[in-house]
Amino acid sequence: MNIKDRINKLGGYFKEMQITSLNDTHVIYVVVRFPNGWIVDESVEEKFNVTVGNGGSKNEYYFCSEIENGEDHIFDAVDYCITKMKDAIERAQLLSQKTTELKDMFEDETIPLSKLKTLSFTFSDDDAIKKIIVGKKKKAEESVTEDKEETDE
Repeated sequence: MNIKDRINKLGGYFKEMQITSLNDTHVIYVVVRFPNGWIVDESVEEKFNVTVGNGGSKNEYYFCSEIENGEDHIFDAVDYCITKMKDAIERAQLLSQKTTELKDMFEDETIPLSKLKTLSFTFSDDDAIKKIIVGKKKKAEESVTEDKEETDE
């Protein structure tokens, strides 16, 4: 994808892009403006080999790297941040919706308490359930191992 396509993909988030010299090093930076409340994941700098900082105004960020690294990883870092925040917003909305559904069920006195006690959560994809159960077991095993190591010392 060329630079024009990458900028178009960012849409209204894109503010500017510059190539400049900084301490005898040529750098590329892209400035974006995110909506209120958006944050930049701290791991993005290491993950994409970029420097991220606050821009000149509220909700503005710059993503910068040496020109030798190219511009793709800068745009990839911005894309990652946008995707991550959109996913977080969607998760929060889904949580709110599901919480309301549960609240409505528990407030509905036509549903017997004995029935509510049998309530369980499942996914339509059996593999997702297996991953969660295995993941929980692994975390529990790791926790037990860490606790054991601490007591052995």
